[in-house]
Amino acid sequence: MILNRKAGRLLVKAYENRGELGRAAAEEAAQALREIIAAKGGCNVIFAAAPSQNEFLDALCRADVAWEKVSAFHMDEYIGLPEEAPQRFG
Repeated sequence: MILNRKAGRLLVKAYENRGELGRAAAEEAAQALREIIAAKGGCNVIFAAAPSQNEFLDALCRADVAWEKVSAFHMDEYIGLPEEAPQRFG
C-alpha cells in the first residue's frame, strides 16, 4: 500500500498495482461476507462482470467464505451490443 489516510469520513487507500488492490479489496469483501453470513445465515451479492474486476474476483474466490451460503449474481450492461460481441459471454 502506498497511501492510507482519511479525507473527512472517507478512508482513502492507494496501492502499487491492480493485483495488490484486488487482494486488499477481496480481504475486505470476504470479511463482510463472513460477518453477514454469521449474522443472517446467508447473503446475496452482486458482482460486476468486467475485466477491471479480475484481480478482485480471483482473490475473492480463494477466500475462506462459506460460498454455499452465498447467492451470487453478475451485473453487466448489454444494451446496444451486437449479438456476437464477446462481452455478452457467448
